[in-house]
Amino acid sequence: MLGWDPIQGESHLDAMLRGEILTALAVFGHDPTLNEASKRFHAFVDDRNTPLLPSDIRKAAYMAVMQRVSTSNRSGFEYLLRFYGETDLSQERTRILSSLASCPDPNIVLEVLNFVLSSEVRSQDAVFGLAVSKEGRETAWTWLKDNWDYISKTWGSGLLITRFVSAIVSPFASFEKAKEVEEFFASRTISSIARTLKQSIERVNVNAKWVQSIQNENHLAEAVKELACRKY
Repeated sequence: MLGWDPIQGESHLDAMLRGEILTALAVFGHDPTLNEASKRFHAFVDDRNTPLLPSDIRKAAYMAVMQRVSTSNRSGFEYLLRFYGETDLSQERTRILSSLASCPDPNIVLEVLNFVLSSEVRSQDAVFGLAVSKEGRETAWTWLKDNWDYISKTWGSGLLITRFVSAIVSPFASFEKAKEVEEFFASRTISSIARTLKQSIERVNVNAKWVQSIQNENHLAEAVKELACRKY
């Protein structure tokens, strides 16, 4: 088991895997992971040099902290915004930005998305803040539509604008949403996003077909229960 702490003699790949697994557990709301992350995060708040939160697991801790942030419980969010303003390290700023919108509270997601458009975030870094939680997808889509004129004006001449489209559109999984996206961009497509937009809409349709196939699988629930009850 990898755990939170580095193991003497482990490979670089194992160290990387630790961060990925802990991040996944955080996003899935694994309580022991969230609790441990909170403990280590607050140690980091008190001492930026604490060995409890080295850089290779810091993003996992940030993601875990954001899972418990809400409109009425903002402390972890406020700490991360403060860290973002204090650090000059590009890698650390990226870690923070890519964690903030993972919050399940759509109101916080909207605040994060507005933050990435602010003067506090360098224009080339804004795309790192688009990793939105599943609960915030509709909020992000509305935000993209509301801010499209500004976004296309600011990033429309480069490749970064394609990230706005793919990050926010691709995770959807309904035929209705694919049609809605297509209709919105029908009169707004610019050459720099045409290919990405087409691919993103195709991805939404693929996701929708997959969801449809799962919903039509009558025996799936029983199969999952059977597998869960087996002893290995």
